[in-house]
Amino acid sequence: MARPTEPLSGLKTVRLTARGGVFLGAGFVGLIVAYAAGWPALLAVSLFLFGAVLAGVGAVVVSPAALVIERRIEPPVVEQRRPVQVRLTARGQAAGALEWSEDLPRSVVVTGHAEGVLPAVRPDRPSQLIDYSFAARTRGSVPIGPLRIARTDPLGLATTRRRVGGVDHVTVLPGIHPVELPFAVRRNDPDSGASTVFGAVGDQLDIVARGYRAGDPMRNMDWRATARRGELMVRTETAATTAATGLLLDVRQEVWPDSTAFEWAVDYAASLIAALDERHAPVRLAAGRTTMTDAIAGLVALATVHPSSGAAQPSELLRDLATVDVQVVHVITGPGGAPDVTRLPPLPTGALGIASVVARRAVQLDPPLGWQVVQRDSNAPVGTAHDA
Repeated sequence: MARPTEPLSGLKTVRLTARGGVFLGAGFVGLIVAYAAGWPALLAVSLFLFGAVLAGVGAVVVSPAALVIERRIEPPVVEQRRPVQVRLTARGQAAGALEWSEDLPRSVVVTGHAEGVLPAVRPDRPSQLIDYSFAARTRGSVPIGPLRIARTDPLGLATTRRRVGGVDHVTVLPGIHPVELPFAVRRNDPDSGASTVFGAVGDQLDIVARGYRAGDPMRNMDWRATARRGELMVRTETAATTAATGLLLDVRQEVWPDSTAFEWAVDYAASLIAALDERHAPVRLAAGRTTMTDAIAGLVALATVHPSSGAAQPSELLRDLATVDVQVVHVITGPGGAPDVTRLPPLPTGALGIASVVARRAVQLDPPLGWQVVQRDSNAPVGTAHDA
């Protein structure tokens, strides 16, 4: 986004360089000595030093730089440690060369140079281009800019420093690792004999019975349906509607006494979303009070999520997350949320629940009806997480 520079306001942005400070100090001392000793030559030198400093200040104040900075960032959403390309375009009016440096947080590693010298910028010249790249080491919304410019007079006595342009942001996603998706369970209907397979990727298969055909393997015989109908019946699988997987990340501050465990949980949630999306399985995420129904929106939300006081309890969020079209609900909480896991409400008919407690020490819990509780060791790599 382009933003013009603002005019210099008086002398607020002017600073003396080390050389300018020496000139000013020497001129002041020389003036005192020349006045006390009656030394005209020293008086002339002192006045010259004062004049040089004043001239330097005037040189950087009289013709201020008037620049417009455009910053282009590709890609605006990136994984950790992946390179981000930045191109700065400078146009406008600036007499003489300008020293520049991009204002970047310490969490990024710059490839190339995010500082240098910008040649004189004039309207009759092409726009100046600056290119560099960086990689972010932590998730979050990383601020890029503004651009800091400094102009020094020809004698190097005074300089003016200011910020030019605005601040852009790059969304850095949590770490994404290959993980095992939530468990798969087969449920049988004792009345009809049919069963449903709940898969980790949202695939749902209905096992139904049909009449026996010559050549059908005997191992596929459905003896319960045969007894009920009085004729040979065979089990067969038919595709059913694809249901969604719901992920709930508990963001209550009191639940996460250890920030490392919370970051582990965020990476784990992001890895589950990425794995589900890779298999084109619908996924929902509740991290706070907002429920995202899109995988990309969920990953972007996880990039900036932090523990907060007053956040909703999992039981409240499950009302909107565990709907009839959700087959697997995965709750991820910290050691402080273990007591709440035992009070998780029942899920809709046919849905399955898994609660992950992320902690360094083992947590012994009695799982509520319809839920499975799994301990996640925050000291272990995220990619080693698996269900019991």
